[in-house]
Amino acid sequence: MDLSKLKSIILSILFVASKPVSIRELFETLNIEESEIKEAIASLVADNAHSGIVVLAHNDKLQLSSNPDNSFEVKKFLSLELREKLSDAAIETLAIILYKQPVSKAEIENIRGVNSQYTLRQLLIRGLIEKASSSNDKRVQNYKTTLEFMQHMGIKDVNDLPSFEELTKHIQLPGSETNLESQKKQE
Repeated sequence: MDLSKLKSIILSILFVASKPVSIRELFETLNIEESEIKEAIASLVADNAHSGIVVLAHNDKLQLSSNPDNSFEVKKFLSLELREKLSDAAIETLAIILYKQPVSKAEIENIRGVNSQYTLRQLLIRGLIEKASSSNDKRVQNYKTTLEFMQHMGIKDVNDLPSFEELTKHIQLPGSETNLESQKKQE
């Protein structure tokens, strides 16, 4: 395979993977000699060494990354992005995580009734939540709030928050027994 074409394919794979990719995975996907892949990788690393996006190669794994030389400006940009107002969906998701942590994506989506993948991703990027392994099932990722979230919200201790029961004791959900009884009386 042409070296230029191979480099293009590897860059595309690294871009869509958004995680480290092993040389073995490239070998199995591309079905070409490992020496060709290693040559293309060495060329990619050299070609991109001074660009904004570099190819990191370590322990037979590859990943795209922003250039470490630009870390100050990238951090500054990300901190500005973090200061943007949180959406209602993000606040709702944060409240669920705060009160039920650690909580799985499935539980969050069951409570909210909508897909929460995008919102969780945004909260992870902002550093307000983090993933935690489930003690019951290692395949399940749970979410919990971070210290940065606590600082952002001015919360010193989760135990200082009002209890969930206290917050919701005066709220009647549609379909609850007391709500159904009052509807029957009106009829």
